Amino acid sequence: MARREGPTRLQMVEREYGEVEVLMFSRYADVRALYNDPRLDHSFIPAPEGAMDSALPGFFPRFRGADHARLRRMVAGSFTPKRVEQLRPRIENIVSELLDEVEEAGPGVDLFEAYALPLPSIVIGEILGIASSEHRSFHRMCAGVVDFSLPPEEAFKNFMRLNDYVGDLVAQNHKNPTDGLIGALVEQRHGEVGDEEIVGMVSALVVAGHETSASTIALSALALMQQPEQLAILLDDAHSTANAAEELLRYMSVSGGFPRMSTEDVTIGDHTVKAGEWVLASPLNANRDPEVVSGDPNILDLTREPIQIMTFGSGIHQCPGQHLARVELQMALTPLFRRFPGLRLAVPAEELSFHRFGPNVYALDALPVAW
Repeated sequence: MARREGPTRLQMVEREYGEVEVLMFSRYADVRALYNDPRLDHSFIPAPEGAMDSALPGFFPRFRGADHARLRRMVAGSFTPKRVEQLRPRIENIVSELLDEVEEAGPGVDLFEAYALPLPSIVIGEILGIASSEHRSFHRMCAGVVDFSLPPEEAFKNFMRLNDYVGDLVAQNHKNPTDGLIGALVEQRHGEVGDEEIVGMVSALVVAGHETSASTIALSALALMQQPEQLAILLDDAHSTANAAEELLRYMSVSGGFPRMSTEDVTIGDHTVKAGEWVLASPLNANRDPEVVSGDPNILDLTREPIQIMTFGSGIHQCPGQHLARVELQMALTPLFRRFPGLRLAVPAEELSFHRFGPNVYALDALPVAW
């Protein structure tokens, strides 16, 4: 992949706004600068009438300034490295339970549907304080929200169904607070955050973190099945699992990000973005910039020295769940391949299809495997 020398002007179809013209930045330094400049922000773009998140007071990606800082601060404590490390035993149990189900359903399954997709939603349910008995129904609800193949009307219904469900959880937590994020927000932040804002914050966490994590797990499994020499490195205890996961996150870069708008003339690198222009950062290209990546940036190398990847963004909108996403990936892959050492694609690779409806996430429609 040749390194781009400047932004590319292109037309893109955005789910809420239709066809728009954007300036896409690809160089690592430019993407980092774009992410960190508060004058370039998607919260400057007014949500169209009827947009799924326009009516949610707490949907913090739409906010900026003091409101954004207040809302983000309230969820950040549940996703710190220390808090995520404390979740490792529970994540290990969830992984084991899912792998038991995969084995029972075998000797072949859709690994995306059976493993990659439920894992992050069950984990986020655990963080929110959702009862274990409701984890699977919560997972199905989350899957409906991020299914971009659905007509907008049906997707909106699923989104509102999730909001109603979370609203009920908030009401229940007012009576009997649970040991989770929703309970903490209700009990400890009384007076600082409204119930509708809690619903919006939870919806933002689900939309931003569910399919991205699921897609990264599935695509990483696919890459490792196709590159056994890299799989051997992953399974070798002499190599860092954390570094391997970081390389997979760099190489995949499943999230395409959201268009942003400039409030004034802004210089990024050697290009001036005019006030009112739409811009788009390409984390995939940034993560493959040969100026920052050692060796060939277009190959997967689990022994590569990690860089500060742009997969999770940067600046005030950097993904608050990035530490959780890293740990989920670290914990999902090694047990999978140790449980099923003969794991392989059940169809020719050229028959795999990638969903064409998600504007911001690179993902498989399915990952049929056998062992």
